[in-house]
Amino acid sequence: MEDLVKYLLKYAFDHGISCALIRREQSYQSVALPDKKLIVINQNSKNKFELPFIIGHEIGHIMNGNVNGAFYCGKPVNSEERKADLYSLNLIYKYASSQFETFDEPGIFMEQFGIPYRMKGDVYRLFKENDDLVF
Repeated sequence: MEDLVKYLLKYAFDHGISCALIRREQSYQSVALPDKKLIVINQNSKNKFELPFIIGHEIGHIMNGNVNGAFYCGKPVNSEERKADLYSLNLIYKYASSQFETFDEPGIFMEQFGIPYRMKGDVYRLFKENDDLVF
């Protein structure tokens, strides 16, 4: 998990995105501030296992060209949130593939990399699209 977080933070840096890692009460949501090319990540989130997904989600807001600040709320309430979720999923999948991680089924991938359950259908589609890979 630590290596994945490092990968995501380096990915952000390589794309001109600054990261502020903070510790606040669990109700404080992580946020992307696209106008500043900054993501603020609360390391004390309710579900610490989803932290890499949250980081990827906030990166996704900026990489997708969103213009408004977006707080991570844990559910896609609009198309920008959904696209940020998908960006994070694909970014983590890319990382796992580059590490030669192998999984017999998508559920194990979700558990291993802290992918939220709401992404289950998307994970299964991703695996189906890439079934010719070593995965």
